[in-house]
Amino acid sequence: MKLKVAAVIGLLAIGLGTAGWVVLAPGSNAGATSQYLTSTVSRTTVADEVVATGSARSAVTYDLAFGSDPVVSGATGAGAGTSWLVESVSVGVGDRVTKGDVLATADTASAEAAVEVAKASLAVAEARLAVDKGGLTSAERAAAYDSIRQAQQQLTVAKQSRNQTAAQNDLKLRQAKAALAKAEQQLTDDQTAGPATATITADQAAVTQAQQALDTLTLQIAGAATDASLASQQNELKLSQAQTTLSNAQQALGECQATGSTASPDPSAAPTPAPTPRDCTSATQAVTQAQQALDTLNLQIQAAAAQSSTSSAQNQLKLSQAQAALATAEQKLADDLVAGPSEATIKADQNAIDQAQEQFDTLELSLASSDSSAANQLTSAQLSLASSQHNYANQTAPADDSTIATDEASVTTARINLDDAEQTLEGAELVSPLDGVIVAVNVVTGTIAPASAGVTVASLDMEVTATVTETDLPSLAVGQTVSVEITATGETTTGTVKEISPVADSADAGGVVNYPIVVALDAAPDGTASGMTAEVQVITAQAADVLAVPATAVNGSEGNYSVMVLGADGQPTSVAVQVGLITSDLAEISSGLNEGDTVVTGIATAQTGTASGTTQGGFGGAGGLGGGGAFPAGGGGNFRPPTGN
Repeated sequence: MKLKVAAVIGLLAIGLGTAGWVVLAPGSNAGATSQYLTSTVSRTTVADEVVATGSARSAVTYDLAFGSDPVVSGATGAGAGTSWLVESVSVGVGDRVTKGDVLATADTASAEAAVEVAKASLAVAEARLAVDKGGLTSAERAAAYDSIRQAQQQLTVAKQSRNQTAAQNDLKLRQAKAALAKAEQQLTDDQTAGPATATITADQAAVTQAQQALDTLTLQIAGAATDASLASQQNELKLSQAQTTLSNAQQALGECQATGSTASPDPSAAPTPAPTPRDCTSATQAVTQAQQALDTLNLQIQAAAAQSSTSSAQNQLKLSQAQAALATAEQKLADDLVAGPSEATIKADQNAIDQAQEQFDTLELSLASSDSSAANQLTSAQLSLASSQHNYANQTAPADDSTIATDEASVTTARINLDDAEQTLEGAELVSPLDGVIVAVNVVTGTIAPASAGVTVASLDMEVTATVTETDLPSLAVGQTVSVEITATGETTTGTVKEISPVADSADAGGVVNYPIVVALDAAPDGTASGMTAEVQVITAQAADVLAVPATAVNGSEGNYSVMVLGADGQPTSVAVQVGLITSDLAEISSGLNEGDTVVTGIATAQTGTASGTTQGGFGGAGGLGGGGAFPAGGGGNFRPPTGN
């Protein structure tokens, strides 16, 4: 604001230094006396400027986090995934630091652990590369084939499950259809033969329950048979494996015993010392253990068979009982049927039909979902088998160049990760990247450091952010020289326009649109701090050592300007002029006037008041001088001519 005031005072001193007023002879209006406000044409400097108010801030601010490089505040960036226990903090908010100063340190245990993990990952990648180059062992090949067997078993189970699901769904659908048909038939029967008693309803429920129990038991028996079949297949596989193990052990024992003695080739020759017998204890024990395992498995299979036989007998008994219960319920229903229709019975029958229809519709949706699920399980099992076969082929096939290249890339990646982990370990110290001041400290000794910034440091270089109006924006350009005054200190410095936003920031209460700008200071005055108010002045146009008059003296429009020149007789005359640079205070006169000419800038009219008996004056606009649309309204409102004139 001081810059604004100083500029205005300077312009008034130059352009209006010879301003005055002249008393005119009274005109046709005898009750008023008019005076012309005047100014003298003088040679001076006319300058147009953009003035704005803003605030100071550091040119750049860095966030420092353990395990990562410094990042500019507000930019995306965070510390490494390692937890950092703070060991020491050597700075506080407001401290000045130099580039390279250690601001805080952290415990390195977690980072060292990450390095060890990275080393282990590298070892795994190198081992995979070695395996792919060397191929699979026989044991690894057998293990790979086991996955195919498991996938085949899963496919068999999925097929059986789908068939069983289809059977169950078909049964449920038939039961639902039968229930609906039965309800409809019941209504027909009750309408023709008369309503059923409560006993008939109970009998029907008993028949339905007995039928469902029979159907459910039938499905359970089928499921048990399926489970028994699967168990039998699994036992056969186990038995084959146990027999193979026993055969291998017996072969190993025979080979061991065969190498324990030899016969002399010539009976007349001196006997050849017999070799020392081999110790075949381990092989004998292996045969014994394999035989015991085979015997145990045979006993288990026999026990399972006996249990399956017992379960089958029990299921047949339950099935007979369920069939008998159904027959009994059906016979009781036949015996209890009576005639005699009733409204309550008909209504109950209709409700039963509605309920059966709803259950049927719901069941259809449920069965569709169930069929889809079973089909998906079967498809998944088929894909799993294909995947297992594909994996087996890939694992047992010699590694191609692409696989070796991938393994080598994994090794390279693991080495890069190790380098990163080691670099993170080096980040156990927060080091200032520049000369600056500490503006935030978010770490405390003995606590875990946050993943975000632990310490924030701002540079000593300063800049000013401000906004300019939309009318001033076209006259600004990046690189323009700027004069900046820090309001709090009263100090003035220079700078340059660094940034001009092409996007409006806001509009003030009057609807004027504003645009943000950034000014870089050449040297911040001592005591300047972020957030301080700053006045920015940009000279956008200037004409030095030219004739000038107050802007209020110029009338007309572009290409047709004129000025009222006061003659020696005290009468104004309109004179056409050519103008150059025009500001809010002064107008450059290119031609038409001479230095020292007196120009009219306004009119002051004295009026006599009747209430208080005093004489008051007021500035009038220059509109009465002809074409006076260029004059601002009024000149002050309380002007009084000097006493005695």
